[in-house]
Amino acid sequence: MRLKAETQRLYEEIWRTTFGDSEDFIALYSRTTFDPHRTHLLTALDQSRALSHVQYLPYLMRYRDQCWRAGYISGAATASDQRGKGLVQHLMQASHQQMWREGCLCAFLIPAEEWLYHFYRKMGYTTFYGKRHTPTLQEKLTDLPSSEAWQHYRHWQAALAEQHPTVTHSYHQWRTLRESLALEGGGIGTIGERTYYYYRDAEGETQSVLAIPPAEESADGTFDLSAPFGMLRPLRIAELLTWAIELDVLAEEQLLPAVLYHDAQRIVFDLLDEQIPTNSGRYCILHLSRQLLFAPRPNDRLINPLTPDQLLTALPPLQHTLVYAMME
Repeated sequence: MRLKAETQRLYEEIWRTTFGDSEDFIALYSRTTFDPHRTHLLTALDQSRALSHVQYLPYLMRYRDQCWRAGYISGAATASDQRGKGLVQHLMQASHQQMWREGCLCAFLIPAEEWLYHFYRKMGYTTFYGKRHTPTLQEKLTDLPSSEAWQHYRHWQAALAEQHPTVTHSYHQWRTLRESLALEGGGIGTIGERTYYYYRDAEGETQSVLAIPPAEESADGTFDLSAPFGMLRPLRIAELLTWAIELDVLAEEQLLPAVLYHDAQRIVFDLLDEQIPTNSGRYCILHLSRQLLFAPRPNDRLINPLTPDQLLTALPPLQHTLVYAMME
């Protein structure tokens, strides 16, 4: 078994060469976020260097009064001379299966480049549209003390969760965010009644990564829902569908092009999940009893199966879920 210190050294090496982050940021991430038990590494035979790396970070998603586990894919990377061999796809599958075993309902990520949206779509992710409002702030910010900023953030997330499934941050995760902003000369401040999470760019200009409106203002107004932003993948599909059926948030008409049978009593469809084969099989939704039945089936017996990303089109509450709360 590889020692934690050795795993951390290899992880830091591939993070440094792939993403080009500062030593201060890497040190902060290693101290506050790195977890060898949720880190998947492929190394050279002599373990002298890392070839590919994927880590997932545990989060909670909240909707109304319900919470469930979710995992954020972090630092998916392959050494430049090892790309094109499918290494990160292999590690992504290992991460997805670990998240499934640990009870995560969904996985999510933020692609760093445009071409990666297509890359992750092949692994069952679907794109969510929305971009954090990031204006250059012209007015002077009044910095908030930590306790007051935390209360602003808690109240804002609670309000969002009434209407949208929202990724929530623990206090530890929020403190790490605050420290990462401070590394770039930023912090948390207010202009009038609006709260801003901000940093300073290479030119010294103040930029906002998140703008929190006052309580009486709609949270939707702070986001430009027009550009690809995050991506989401269902993991425990039977549980996700059961949740949707119980809350009556499943738009069944979106499934009709792929269903095998439907009438007033039930709807039947097949689903193929190549990353998590446990999900593959036949699903039957019973309308009157609001129940879900599932029968595993081999791939060669599935008929016109849905893929995980296609399934999400039938869950409108998730369509703009992550844009409200994901912050790197």
